[in-house]
Amino acid sequence: MRNFILFILIFTIISIPPVVYAESIYDINIPSGSADSNAPFHWISEKDGDTSGFIEILVNDEIHWKNGDTVSHTVTSGTPQNGPTGVFDSGKINPGGLFMKKFTEIGKFPYYCTIHPWREGLVNVVSGYSILPRVGADVGDGSKTFDLEYKFNRILNQATIDENSKSITLELKGKTMNEDNNLLIILPSSLISGISSITIDGVSSEKFTQNFEDNNTILVIDEIPPYAKSIAIQGTTIIPEFQEFTLLTLVISFVAVILISKKVKTKTLTEPKIFNF
Repeated sequence: MRNFILFILIFTIISIPPVVYAESIYDINIPSGSADSNAPFHWISEKDGDTSGFIEILVNDEIHWKNGDTVSHTVTSGTPQNGPTGVFDSGKINPGGLFMKKFTEIGKFPYYCTIHPWREGLVNVVSGYSILPRVGADVGDGSKTFDLEYKFNRILNQATIDENSKSITLELKGKTMNEDNNLLIILPSSLISGISSITIDGVSSEKFTQNFEDNNTILVIDEIPPYAKSIAIQGTTIIPEFQEFTLLTLVISFVAVILISKKVKTKTLTEPKIFNF
């Protein structure tokens, strides 16, 4: 009898499927009035406030489309021009209902409402890190920029470089999508190096670690408050050192002009004059 009970317990444990959790869950709301083709917008992404129906997520992230309208809608993969692709289809989402879809593959997945086909959107599923593009474009002549890779449960909206304090301030956007409030960001040493302090909404934080790999600083900031608005990362160098570089360039140019002027003047004075009689 004891062996039989043990067998039943083992069989039950083995039979239970493993629970697979989504990395992050994002809500896209269908607002009231979406059935009207002239409505100002038909989707509202809680990730970043986007109203175009576009959302970028990572593999294993999940999207919840919530119907806040007074009529039914669908969320169907495909386009009104070519029809459904069969990747996913919510069927009718009644008012107050929702449709959940977890994305396990990289790719771009257009979708639309089969009842109101002017309502279109796009899910872009990427692998690994999110990207904060063109950091440094607002400094110097804008020719030196960096695309920063990061992992975070919110969006890094933009980065501002302060040459005087040798710091980068990151603006945070959107609400948290899971309970992992740690930020991992890859900072090229040619952008900033020697991280000395971290400030979150003006308050200094000691909860960070940094490692160096392939001319990059792998910075991890722990326990960022869910509603933080900004993170300032201060280093020993910020590059290019635009002010110093510009000053050095001006000095070299000025010295060169003086030397050339002296050379021309000396040549003029020493050059023998030829008189024709």
